[in-house]
Amino acid sequence: MKIRNAALAAGLVAALAMTGCSGGGGGGGTTAPDVTVDDPALQELIDAATEEGEMTLYSIIDEGPMRAVAQAFTDKYGVDVSVQRLVSADLQQRYSAEAEAGATVADVVMLTHSPFYSDGFDKGWLTPLADADIPGFDEYPADFVRNDGGAAIVSLVPTRLVYNTDAVEEEPTSWEEYADPKYKGKLLFAAPDTSPANLTFWSLMVDEFGEDFLRDVAKNEPTWMNSAVVTTQGVAAGEGDLAHPGVLAIVNTLKKEGAPVEAALLGPTTGPEIGIALSAESPSPNAAKLFAHFLLSQEGSEVLAEETGDGSPFGLNMVDGWVSPGPVNDETKAKINELLGAN
Repeated sequence: MKIRNAALAAGLVAALAMTGCSGGGGGGGTTAPDVTVDDPALQELIDAATEEGEMTLYSIIDEGPMRAVAQAFTDKYGVDVSVQRLVSADLQQRYSAEAEAGATVADVVMLTHSPFYSDGFDKGWLTPLADADIPGFDEYPADFVRNDGGAAIVSLVPTRLVYNTDAVEEEPTSWEEYADPKYKGKLLFAAPDTSPANLTFWSLMVDEFGEDFLRDVAKNEPTWMNSAVVTTQGVAAGEGDLAHPGVLAIVNTLKKEGAPVEAALLGPTTGPEIGIALSAESPSPNAAKLFAHFLLSQEGSEVLAEETGDGSPFGLNMVDGWVSPGPVNDETKAKINELLGAN
């Protein structure tokens, strides 16, 4: 078994190298700053992390913003961060394969809060934040601590209203725009059950505006698609006027290409919540804890929010009426689909 695991570990490391792991710090050549703090526990952690000198982060956040956050951490503490950006399914698959092989590569994991976390704790792949002696963790906003202290939400990605700026002259100010008859045949929507956050959104809309709102949206005959990416691309290409759900990172990518698309931040809303967790078999455990300390501090949290444009648990970029996504039962799911005509 040891021989098999060693071979698999070597293969996984080679595969990771071939995918082009991107450095967020100084690429191994960073000169460590002389960091001195008043907190003895934090000072001890800084010294130990500096001795390790580097760490690896697996994250679903877009590479540009995540690299900028990693660089801010490196500039502050002199510890290099190798950023590997993966979509959620690929991240979970890669991390699981490496952990099962006893060849953990990632020191820190950041992805949408999901059953992956509870599974990782149950299997011993992840170390609970509450047990990691991270300075300042007990001061983190309690509403955003998950898994009995095992993980924490570090970024809130609000669902936004996407619109084509050539077709829509003024920025929408209410979700009720979706029910305006002038948009009949001009709505591009991801099917309600494409994600738990999307189902939570429509459940929230029922609570806010009533079932008739969803019926009026259905009268506008939305075109149902399979993801926010394709709906946003469609509106950017002029195939519709409004898209749902809106994700700022997708909109910003299209805007950089010159597309006439924008995203309005409206309340109430919900959306994916991105969590952070530590690997139990971290190759650089002290650097991992220091990076977690940075992102769980108001300073680091706001750097992340500024770079992504998404919300911080400390309040930056947040909209009134945020609702954390949660499970939606089958009965409610069926009712939402029926009201929207999305069966």
